[in-house]
Amino acid sequence: MTFNLEQLQQLRDLHLNLDNLIEKQQLCHCTLESALEQTHLFLQKKIKTEVLYVETQDEQLNHRVYCLGKGDEGIKHKTPQLLKIDRPSSFCAHGMLWFVQPIEMANTATGTIGIAFANENSPDKVLGAAILDCISELLDNFFFSIHTSSLKHSLIMGIQSALKSHSIIDSIDGAVYVLKKAIPFKKLFIIYSDHELTGRENINYLVYEDEVRINDSVNMPHSGLDEFIKNAGSDLKADDKMLHKAIGNDNITVTYLLDGLIDENLIGKVIFVPEEKKSFSIFAREIVQIFSETLRQRLVDFNRERNMLRKFFSDRVIARLISEPGYEELYLSPRESEIGIIFADISGFTKMSEQILKTPKRITEMVNKWSNDIVSRVFPLGACLDKIVGDCLIFLFGPPFYDTDPEVLLDRTLQAARIIVDHTRDFLMLPENTDIQQHPDFEKFGVAIGVNYCPAVVGLIGPNDDLTAFSSGMNITARLQGLAKADQILVTERVMQIAGKSKKWQFTGPESAPVKNVKEPLVYYQLNPEAK
Repeated sequence: MTFNLEQLQQLRDLHLNLDNLIEKQQLCHCTLESALEQTHLFLQKKIKTEVLYVETQDEQLNHRVYCLGKGDEGIKHKTPQLLKIDRPSSFCAHGMLWFVQPIEMANTATGTIGIAFANENSPDKVLGAAILDCISELLDNFFFSIHTSSLKHSLIMGIQSALKSHSIIDSIDGAVYVLKKAIPFKKLFIIYSDHELTGRENINYLVYEDEVRINDSVNMPHSGLDEFIKNAGSDLKADDKMLHKAIGNDNITVTYLLDGLIDENLIGKVIFVPEEKKSFSIFAREIVQIFSETLRQRLVDFNRERNMLRKFFSDRVIARLISEPGYEELYLSPRESEIGIIFADISGFTKMSEQILKTPKRITEMVNKWSNDIVSRVFPLGACLDKIVGDCLIFLFGPPFYDTDPEVLLDRTLQAARIIVDHTRDFLMLPENTDIQQHPDFEKFGVAIGVNYCPAVVGLIGPNDDLTAFSSGMNITARLQGLAKADQILVTERVMQIAGKSKKWQFTGPESAPVKNVKEPLVYYQLNPEAK
């Protein structure tokens, strides 16, 4: 490609002046449309172009045809030569000489750019092609920023879509697969916490080589990370020098995941090991930030979801629930079913509070410790917590899956009742409760329990979506618990009939008592104290 001195000067002036113009547009953060309008006016005045044609994506990632000068968006149909441009070319149409070429980003065609001259003003084909190449090159920054936005948008959508998977591990697997297509890395370590309601923190991790998961904290342990967690005391805030040692590499990029802007609790770390002797580009770092932020939100939702469920269910039940898409509708929407019910209330608690515990702090500490201990002991039997009302615990057996045989369900319910009685007695005998033991009514302190098996409507109900059950049977269970004395377990006739089929449980009775707002007296039985 050879140009004479005049042509070289023309190309130099065009490049210099257009470069200044486009730079000003970029500094003012002008849109692509505005930049093209200014470019068209400049070209029209400077080199007498008739048309500036650009087909590409705009800032909203919508396909656009910009035709400035003699033409409109319908020009493609009037000029079929514009329908497919895969290489630089020139042609005559409608009394104008056109120069066109593809817009390419990373060897990928992302659009078309062209200029047209009236025949009397047209340069020769070699110079015209060079002029177009100059214009396209100077507009590249606009095209590149939009192309980059398109890539980011596609990645964001892909990562977000992957992280919607109900399983937290499956969702991260999918997101890492999307991420690996965009940026190069040798290994990726994701360490995240599972904050329990009690404040205890479980530390989990996932390790990827390329996009393949090679380690995790449950099934495929990583000895270095296990040692790190052990030495760090399950503290994500541990010194990153320990993390370098655990990973076995000093060339790492660490991103911290926080669960809020005000209460900046650290909930995770994303650690990239770049490919050998390489560092991340600005684009790659932006994608890492997008990935990390989306993962952060997923982990916040993960912890929030699990902690909402932990108010009612054991971790084993939660794991089964969240593994099934649509579990809220399947298992937690209100439904009527026969369930086991326990009402457990500390006998003499009012007297204990007024005469011994006295301060709100001690009363609260005692109820918290007692109730947490009870929940941890009966949850493994399939119990779920309806609520705690003062010093009364209400447990349900059956929800959320309702797939347990009545005899098995009541066997677990009565086991739980015995555990509550035995643990409450042991709890009251702890050294810190010496003043309670010395009270003259100590023998009257304990736990009084009512057990029932009856139909009830159960589900997430009310403004806070709390798991609860309601039916006349719930009221009867409450009345039954009110009749019980310390360490007594009173059951309804239905419970005795079903559980009594097994020689494991023996009862005394029947006895009866009037119940408010119920015509017939309540018939009940007492579980023998030695039955376990």
